[in-house]
Amino acid sequence: MKTIIKIVVSLFLITAMFNAGAAAFNNYSFEDAVHEGLLFDPNASDEKIVDMVMKLAGEYDVPLDPNNVLISSRGSDLLVNMSYTDTVVLVPGVFQRDWTFEPSTSTRLLGKGGRLK
Repeated sequence: MKTIIKIVVSLFLITAMFNAGAAAFNNYSFEDAVHEGLLFDPNASDEKIVDMVMKLAGEYDVPLDPNNVLISSRGSDLLVNMSYTDTVVLVPGVFQRDWTFEPSTSTRLLGKGGRLK
């Protein structure tokens, strides 16, 4: 009986770790895709950047509200901070948790031109 309980507990832990890792990997992939988008068009207006972020959020199934995309500049750096809460099912039918992810990315603006607001 002890062996069966140990196996069941181990399966729950392995499932929870796998699902938590998948959620974290999806968040990292989304953050990386936003960074790549900024690299290809760093001089885009705020509206275009938000549109790009929201399009990527749809592709990565990220429940992001456009109001939670904050764009700012610090010196010659363009910063994009995002925040969203996702329900991560750690053990299907047994345990789920709401996790708040806060991906952020930045890129350096080169040249003297500046960026459109």
